[in-house]
Amino acid sequence: MYKIPFIKILTLLFALTFSNVNSYAGSKWGKGELKLDDYVVDKFIEYVKGNASKSPYLFAVSIDGWGYNYYYCSSGSNCQGGDEQILQECARYSKDVECFLFARKRTIKWKNGINPGKGKASKISRKWSDAEIRNKLTELGFLGTTTSSSSSSNEIKETETKKKETKTVKKYELKGERALALSWEGYENLIAGSLKFDEKNYKGNINLSLPNDDGICEGNYILQDNGKGTWNLSCSNNMGAAGTLKWKKDGGVTGIGRDFNDKKVKFTVSKQS
Repeated sequence: MYKIPFIKILTLLFALTFSNVNSYAGSKWGKGELKLDDYVVDKFIEYVKGNASKSPYLFAVSIDGWGYNYYYCSSGSNCQGGDEQILQECARYSKDVECFLFARKRTIKWKNGINPGKGKASKISRKWSDAEIRNKLTELGFLGTTTSSSSSSNEIKETETKKKETKTVKKYELKGERALALSWEGYENLIAGSLKFDEKNYKGNINLSLPNDDGICEGNYILQDNGKGTWNLSCSNNMGAAGTLKWKKDGGVTGIGRDFNDKKVKFTVSKQS
């Protein structure tokens, strides 16, 4: 159980030239049933809206709906290529779960039997509210209950999910905030930050400021029921990192990973007082 929802904003100021890009991309558009995790939906909404200086270009999703990656294109640029790279990065961030392309620009291309993958029916407007975008994703079959021909199968899956959730609640029921000390290759000193957690829901937030006014980093973590999990950070200087962590019942945490330039990142969180 993981969420590697990692943002690597790629500002494409020039056209990427990949040979046979079109033939490659044609086989990399997602097909089949897909249900997006709520966090991935939040990031897709963020991607769709863009801003004055950057426009959405590509959005990739892991086949389990928990992992993602997206690229922006500098406004006014004619961006091309990047299909192979975004899928490789998405799979790496998703712990080797296979990824496929979900959307190009603001058009959802993933064909699940409901979404046609083209035209007005598949297009999202940046002017829509978050609720309107969520409604559209539900209409296209990417949010909501599993679309199966057997209702009994749905009921079984929902029951199993509830059992897992109940188990999770019983195992972890702590909330709070603790200091975080992080070492990042390239920075001489430890970086101080904080980790807000809600163990009942197996997820939480990470916040820290980089030295030398290099920027602010925000991220999240998600745990499995064995106390292990994954984490990610996205920073305002277009840098980021991701990795794994181990959470002990006394509240202590250790995490390891690498940034976008393959530099080592480690952190520890103090034990429960």
